[in-house]
Amino acid sequence: MQKKKQLQVKSYKLQAKRIKPELAGGFRDYGPQDAIMRERLVGKLRKTFEEFGFDPMETPAVERTEVLTGGEAGSQKIIFNVKGSQEKPLDKTRGKQSDLSLRFDLTVPLVRFMAVNPDIPKPFRRYQIGAAWRGESPQAGRYREFLQADIDIVGVSSMDADSEIISVVYQGFKNMGINRFVIKINNRKVLNGLPSYAGFPEKKLPEFLRVIDKKDKIGADAVKKEIVKTFKKQVAEKIEQFLAISGDTREKLLQARDLLKGSGSTEEGIKELAEIVRNIKAAGIEQKNWEIDFSVVRGLNYYTGPIFETVLLDAAGLGSVCSGGRYDELTIPYTGEKLPTVGVSFGVDRLFAALDELKLLKKKATTTKVLILTLAPELKQEYFAFAKTLRDANINTALYVGDDRAFQAQLAYAVKKEIPYVVIYGDAEQKKGVVTIKNLERREQKEIPKAELLAQARNLFR
Repeated sequence: MQKKKQLQVKSYKLQAKRIKPELAGGFRDYGPQDAIMRERLVGKLRKTFEEFGFDPMETPAVERTEVLTGGEAGSQKIIFNVKGSQEKPLDKTRGKQSDLSLRFDLTVPLVRFMAVNPDIPKPFRRYQIGAAWRGESPQAGRYREFLQADIDIVGVSSMDADSEIISVVYQGFKNMGINRFVIKINNRKVLNGLPSYAGFPEKKLPEFLRVIDKKDKIGADAVKKEIVKTFKKQVAEKIEQFLAISGDTREKLLQARDLLKGSGSTEEGIKELAEIVRNIKAAGIEQKNWEIDFSVVRGLNYYTGPIFETVLLDAAGLGSVCSGGRYDELTIPYTGEKLPTVGVSFGVDRLFAALDELKLLKKKATTTKVLILTLAPELKQEYFAFAKTLRDANINTALYVGDDRAFQAQLAYAVKKEIPYVVIYGDAEQKKGVVTIKNLERREQKEIPKAELLAQARNLFR
């Protein structure tokens, strides 16, 4: 009977269908080497944010779908819904469970947080680093799951907050070792004056801006053709003139003021840009790293003032790797009131892809500094003691716990893992009362008295 059961189990294992171990489209794994580099990148951003007085916060990965869609028109097209939730209905009159979704950015959750925590002292400076999810078509440098690093200043109407945000962006790229980048600055209030200036209905502005937003991808001529096709030739000619604004910062602002004079909120938008320019110059932001660019649009409709995009000059094909702007009205669907806010989002995965391509990331296969070889079973307790000694000195130390006791096999493991140091302690070292420290990068080794391991650890494993 027992033999029959064993045969049945064996037969089941042979017949069981194997599951193909592949990733879902638009998602990716990060092995140790990539994860280490990615974490270092995030660490530099976190350090920058805190240097500028921003505090961390966290929000759930899952939000009510109604909350998420209240922040961006048409966002249901890109949202990942959460199915099979066991949560009880929030509204007992509804005969179904509440609708939940994965967040598609970190901005709308911040707005929801502020709406339910109105007494938080303002200005409120926060940063959040976390994953977001969108059901978009995957493409180079863009995934369905991605890591964002956001900063926002809540509760400030003046351009001082916008200027601070730009200063953080500038310093963040500098701290990442990136020098060839440009922060492009525009103001939605300037763009809001285009219907009056060019002569098309104001309700067509979102559609119009989507065309202009393609300028860097398809070129100015193609943009003009699309405008002619959708609107009129006279509209296209006026917009061509607007997009042709050039010169230094002062000349650009003067040309825009003269060209769009009397067109809606244009004058206020230009004054705000001029104030930002004065502030960021005083903050020491180099002119080569920023510019006024009236073709910057930002695709989201909730922006109400200055908007920003940052491009890497050596990886311009990736598009903006850090973008954002002012959104003073995003709280209205939740509270019925405005709450002035400005912020940006660093696309960590896009940045990672760009820096890897540009060879600006120092690759490291492991965070382990030292491997203690375990050559003799009878010395096992001493190996554990060595590991504790080094860890107490804040040195990342691994104890070899594999089955192979051969010296060459353990050494080969350390080399393959790119661990820079090994500690050797076998029968010969025990008799002499020493440990051997081998530097695998320099191919050097030295003996030290066992009792001096802690005292010399920091100097030995620099």
